[in-house]
Amino acid sequence: MVCDEMKGTPLPERVSRRGVMRGLMSGGVGALLSRWTRSAAAGRATEPQREQGERSGRVHEHWISADSFLHNVVPGGYDSMMNVNYTSDQTSFIALGYRAYTPNWQHPLPGSADIGPNTGVPGPILRAEVGDTIILHFRNNDTYYGFPHSIHPHGVRYTPENDGAWSGIDPHKPGTAVKPGETHTYTYTVPPASVGTWLYHDHSVPQSIGQAAPDPELGALLGLFGLFAITNAETPKVDAEHVLFLHDLYAAVIPTLAQDFDCFNGHAFVENTPVFRARVGQRVRWRIAALGKEFHVFHLHGHRWVRDGRNEDAAVLGPATTLTLDYLEDNPGAWLYHCHVTDHMMGGMMGRYIVGP
Repeated sequence: MVCDEMKGTPLPERVSRRGVMRGLMSGGVGALLSRWTRSAAAGRATEPQREQGERSGRVHEHWISADSFLHNVVPGGYDSMMNVNYTSDQTSFIALGYRAYTPNWQHPLPGSADIGPNTGVPGPILRAEVGDTIILHFRNNDTYYGFPHSIHPHGVRYTPENDGAWSGIDPHKPGTAVKPGETHTYTYTVPPASVGTWLYHDHSVPQSIGQAAPDPELGALLGLFGLFAITNAETPKVDAEHVLFLHDLYAAVIPTLAQDFDCFNGHAFVENTPVFRARVGQRVRWRIAALGKEFHVFHLHGHRWVRDGRNEDAAVLGPATTLTLDYLEDNPGAWLYHCHVTDHMMGGMMGRYIVGP
């Protein structure tokens, strides 16, 4: 199988498992998020300035909420690789996640192929084409921790006022520390250089839980991250698209966890992590991202792709890097995908990819 890679990027580190278990955090049930898209043909008072070669496109308007909710990392209670059983109090914590809603956060949007499951970890897929404008109406609904939050984008074009990244240099900058119950609107444009897969994540005031040191991206560690999927007129259509986040949870930071967990899309171990599916003859796209402080190696059994002119079946991702892979599926069977860093694989980064005839 020969595949073509559309985008990738660089980054740093890690912590070992800890066998510490405390009582399960109680309370905190998430709300949900939202999204609505409308055409720029409906007209806006002012049109964003465009770069040379960028066409006038649509305006994608989304209502996004940062919610807190109880989350079980190993809902099946079993690690089949190491033959270890878990109880929910060892693998649950109060997570944070972005969710998409209908306008004005009236009702949560159901999951779909367009935005993904919309269950919070990861957040909704935000799609656009070159020349489009993205408007994110953000609400902080963190009812459990009560932390300020934000949305910081990668890959798209934005002004300093729409950066969403808190800094002690300018601690009162709007949109960088949205308090619980408050809202903020971010606006981005999509130039030709934005084609590919990109992150968005919380980048607000450093926070901590218990005795842990303040972390400038604690909200992202707890689940506040998602993807932009940016295309242009030349981007091939695909029959199946798989979105995969590699991220890690640490017992030293989240004291209700019995140990560290290495996660795909918020879950750890085969049958808890996503099961992706395709059929022979379909054109398949993987949009893969890593966030945190670890380096990972994505490996897909039974498959290869072409990157930088050479065939490969494993790709290194560091923090805040992404990878977009396209290929024509030709190898039926039940396959494994996993991180090839040994302790990450043992910590939960393993899943199944099923290819039908």
